[in-house]
Amino acid sequence: IKEWKRILQDRIDGDEGLDKGAGVRVWFCHELDEVTTRHVAAHDGMTKVLRQIIGPTVEFLSVKAVFKNGTTNFQSPWHQDWHYWHGNPKISAWIALDDATQDNGCLKLIPRSHNSVKDMEYVEDGKGFVHRIPESAVKGQLIVDAVVQAGDVIFFHDLTLHASCPNRNGKDRWSAIATYRDASKNDESTTWKQSIQLSDRSV
Repeated sequence: IKEWKRILQDRIDGDEGLDKGAGVRVWFCHELDEVTTRHVAAHDGMTKVLRQIIGPTVEFLSVKAVFKNGTTNFQSPWHQDWHYWHGNPKISAWIALDDATQDNGCLKLIPRSHNSVKDMEYVEDGKGFVHRIPESAVKGQLIVDAVVQAGDVIFFHDLTLHASCPNRNGKDRWSAIATYRDASKNDESTTWKQSIQLSDRSV
């Protein structure tokens, strides 16, 4: 995990720099380095879990690095990933590259919120995630803070409402989020031009 985090940091630093307080960098299949491929598209343990969730035809789509430095004291807003790509359901694997706690920006999720598409507001305020719902819309719902250690993985549906805590402990918090789908189903999403088949054959 430490080696992978360093490689992702070096790639972002070489492309656009790490001077932003927080950011997201997406890599598609044709842009993967060897170490990233090993973690998200050629990892037996990941594929085994994904087959239990998706079924026998698992397809890798992309991976993104998400970072918050120690001065990022705002939380990521509540949102559903589906609004960024539409189409058939996708599964995300949120991989902790650092320990993630309530103090440094761990993920927050609302169980069973994946059963419907929620209406999102479009907001541009420099904090990312332009499709979001206000904090008031989740008031009273069960919210789970996903406190994990580096190397742990959280799998969730692309309609699952999630956000993240602000980073208040003064240390960087990095994660990688890989996206997968069921290759046996036709998908109207046009976000991905290439994919990597992890098991069986796609349509």
